[in-house]
Amino acid sequence: MIKIRSLQEKDLLCVTEIARQSFSTPWSLKSFETELLNKHSILKVAEVNGEIVGYIVLRIILDEAELLSIAVKPDFRQNGIATALIKNVLDEMKNIIKICFLEVRMSNYAAIKLYEKSGFKQIGVRNRYYILPEEDAIIMKLEIS
Repeated sequence: MIKIRSLQEKDLLCVTEIARQSFSTPWSLKSFETELLNKHSILKVAEVNGEIVGYIVLRIILDEAELLSIAVKPDFRQNGIATALIKNVLDEMKNIIKICFLEVRMSNYAAIKLYEKSGFKQIGVRNRYYILPEEDAIIMKLEIS
């Protein structure tokens, strides 16, 4: 059973470790701390049997949102956790936001498939957006009805 709740300060080391396991240039502890203090940001964690196994960070700007980061522990991937995190934050924000954007590495086929399954559409490319390794980003958009 997946339980989704708001990220708390006590969760920061755990989510920082999940980011480290998931990305070539992971967010730092300071980055998570900054978002946690941002009143326009939503940070949530997913727990399975009391263990934090994933997180999501979304920032609201007026009636738009940007999905800034999402990751799931490697051993828990392909179990619907990322889908549940996305659905949870978007359901919570459905009366506030009209559009959600994100960027994803062009080679991250699993993430692209996840986002498309969640209703996101590809709308453009940011050349050389990522570093280590350098790579283009696909810009995706979800219109909330």
